[in-house]
Formats: sequence, C-alpha cells, structure tokens
Amino acid sequence: MLEALKGKRWTDKTARLIFPVLIWCAKNGRTITYDQLNRWIVDNELGHSVLQPKYGWPAGAVGSAMIELEDEWEDTVPPLNALVVNAKSGLPGGGAHWYLERYRRNTSELADKDWEEAEEELIEEIHEAIFSYAYWDDVLEASGLECEEIDPGFFEDDELEVSLPGKGGWSSEGESDEHKALKKYISEHPESLGFDLEDVNTNQQEYLFASADRADVILGVDNQLWGIEVKSCILNDQDLNRGIFRQ
Repeated sequence: MLEALKGKRWTDKTARLIFPVLIWCAKNGRTITYDQLNRWIVDNELGHSVLQPKYGWPAGAVGSAMIELEDEWEDTVPPLNALVVNAKSGLPGGGAHWYLERYRRNTSELADKDWEEAEEELIEEIHEAIFSYAYWDDVLEASGLECEEIDPGFFEDDELEVSLPGKGGWSSEGESDEHKALKKYISEHPESLGFDLEDVNTNQQEYLFASADRADVILGVDNQLWGIEVKSCILNDQDLNRGIFRQ
C-alpha cells in the first residue's frame, strides 16, 4: 500500500475509503462534492457524518499518494484529489491548491498559464486530464485497494437526512421570529462577520453534531470551521450569558 494511505488516524482511514471512490469518479468522468463523499460513507455504514471541510485532509492524503506514485514511476500523475469539489462553485477547496499548482508547473500545456487569471479554466483542464488519464487501474493496483462500484443515481439523491435527537431537559419553546431572521441573515451574509464569500465552502443552518449539540450556523472557510450562536435583541441577560458558553 502507498505510504500516504497508511496509518490509523481518521484522516488515514478516510483516505483509504475515498480513494477507490475517486478512482471510480475519474474513470466515469465525474467530480464529487464534499457532501456526496460524506453521504457515501454514512450510507454504506463506513463511518459517521462529519462536517464537509474535514474531508480536505483525507483528500490531501490522496493527492500525496499521487505524488508518491510520480516519484516511483518517474512520470506525471494527475491530482486525483482535485475531483473533490465544492457543491456551489464546482471547484476544489483551498487545501487542494498546492497539488493543483504543482501539477500545473509540471505540465507543459499548463505551465505558461497564470493561475490567478485563469483559475476556472485551469481546473477544468486538470479535470479533463484526470478523466482522460489511461492508467487509473494501475494506480488502483499500486494502492492495494479495490475499486468501488457506485450507482450513478447516487449523484442525484437528496442531501443526507440526519434524524433529530431527543431534547432531554431542554425547553421545547420554538424560535422567535427575530432569532430566525438573524440566523437567516448571518447564513446569507457571512461577509457581515468579515468572511470572504469566495472562501466559504460550507454554509449550513441548524447543524446537528453527533453529540446532539446544535449550532445556529456553521461556516466552513478552507479547513477551518466556525460555529455561530445567534442571539436576538429580545433576549434577557440570562439567555445572552448562556449563549456565550454554547460553542
């Protein structure tokens, strides 16, 4: 097995899970979103649901495995991890940039193009290089893993639905209109908190964690996650103070 795929950490184990999936995507001319990777793992009972930006780490391990093969074969191998994309932009996350830029510099057809001026065009060409690469079966064999078969209809399924946990001793009182409006505004305008819209790759209201805790808004910026607790102007001091300790 390739060194980049070995190990006992969550990143290592997940890299081994998604590697055959990305090989299948490459051979079938498809990209896959962070959420689709998450759903595939959960639906196949291979792991629990995690926030999408976390998949940037195992995807990076896949990219490192391609570099490992390049050194071994003394030949360029396309960055397979570039197939993991943001659902909104259709582009790989910021964590993939180093692998993409490395591939651009080492590819004569792309080396003269400026990344900042032609990012989307370059990524499209890199995706085409991945889809047309003829040696994915050899890459899979070198990995020591087996290819997964995926029903193409999987890519048309709705997003993963997570069942709601019991509330225990928490109040069952509903949200106020003010709370809902503020939460919606924050989700739709992350720039109000100082974030660059282009850097936000996850934006979800009422995110449910495995611990049954819930964040009003979750924003993923590159490989960082920001949990946002919303409190409206109608709350008393006790509720405002409690909100400080929610995240």
